[in-house]
Amino acid sequence: MSAASANKWGILHIVNMGTLISTLDVGIVNVSLPIMAKQFSVSLAQVQWVATIYLLTMVVLLPFMGKLSDRLERRKVYSYGFLIFGIGSLCIAVSQGFIGLLLSRCLQGIGATMIMANSQAMVREVFPDHERGRALGINAVVISAGTLSGPAIGGLMLEFVDWPWLFWINVPIALAACALGFRWFPRFKSAGAKTRFDVVGTALLGAGTCLLMMAAESVKEGGAFSISPEAWIQGSVGIVLLLALWLQGRRIDYGIIDRELFQYRKVWLGNASSFMINLAQTATLIPVTFYLQNQLGYSAWTTGALLMLQPLLMGIVAPFAGWFRDKYGGSFPIAGGAFLCALSMLFVVFMPTVSAMSIGLQLAVFGIGIGLFHATNNAEIMSAAPASKSSLAGSLLALVRYLGQIAGIGIATLLVGSMGISGGEGESFGIPIRILFGLCFACCLVVAVAGRLLPKERPDSKAISA
Repeated sequence: MSAASANKWGILHIVNMGTLISTLDVGIVNVSLPIMAKQFSVSLAQVQWVATIYLLTMVVLLPFMGKLSDRLERRKVYSYGFLIFGIGSLCIAVSQGFIGLLLSRCLQGIGATMIMANSQAMVREVFPDHERGRALGINAVVISAGTLSGPAIGGLMLEFVDWPWLFWINVPIALAACALGFRWFPRFKSAGAKTRFDVVGTALLGAGTCLLMMAAESVKEGGAFSISPEAWIQGSVGIVLLLALWLQGRRIDYGIIDRELFQYRKVWLGNASSFMINLAQTATLIPVTFYLQNQLGYSAWTTGALLMLQPLLMGIVAPFAGWFRDKYGGSFPIAGGAFLCALSMLFVVFMPTVSAMSIGLQLAVFGIGIGLFHATNNAEIMSAAPASKSSLAGSLLALVRYLGQIAGIGIATLLVGSMGISGGEGESFGIPIRILFGLCFACCLVVAVAGRLLPKERPDSKAISA
């Protein structure tokens, strides 16, 4: 551990490298979908699966990879994840057919899952509790930057190069990270118990999430007021399958949603809070983008510059929030950050008009709030989880983040889904947007109240793994 501790900031840079490329690829591919559709002679509805299958692969495999990493040597799973991600990127770049492209994207998603399942756990393994908040604060900035800047970076690259270069660039980065991971990551065999894998639960999670994604896409295409019977069936069956997953987890002691982890209040409360904050972030960003361009007439460049307020302020605040948590505990920044997120929604709900100014204020205040919340909440969850299940806890945290984003997309498309296909004027979407932001205000306010329930204790300044 002494060697790992000495290289801990170098290890954090590798972790951030993996976090960046795996989250960046969630959004970077979206801008190239029309070009891919034309090259492979498929419809836009079909080519959407290039983006969906990557996210779906991560959602389905995150709990499995987390449990596997706790049973095997985490260093190997993580480092091989970089290698598989690089091979998947290479295969995408040289794909000659649409089916091969989807299979390669799936392979890339497997590598990304191996990385994301272990990122938070690796930080926990090499940083003592009293430094964990600062380290995870920096990692939270990378997660946000990768998730939000993917379309912008992809669009900029496509001005100069063909779409395969969006994936070629991953190959040398992944190979370098793999080599550095084998060299620097600590050589500890995980102490996780060798329990059975929940195959049924994994299938239920994958099928339920897939159906909900398909339902959300149907609503987005048809609009909130013309939901097809097919979309209703897909959404209803998806929800039933996720309820079946919850019942399955209660019935067995080796479910993918680990019951032991949820015995810790910081773990279950932190994950529930993360779900609602990610839901609110995604649900509000989607209509804001359309509203600025379609309703207010702003260019894509101006819209992108305004949207950058959120990750920029988060990047400034998150390291400070991590430092504050390491010194004084996490209750105040979690509750305060969620309260600011809730407060930001009121700039849209109660302003006389939904204008660029009200949206800018919302993005700025929400960016500060989410910077306070995410860094602290992640550190509290990872420190509370048992050391033998730290990869599973990290994978669960990533899974909850993606499920929150999927739920946010669903709520946004349900309330303002026709915004992308209708060209109404002025305040034609003002009322639905206000309702949406009002619901997100309630979600964030619940998180703020729940944050006050966390024990007010300072991090341990001696132990590496709490």
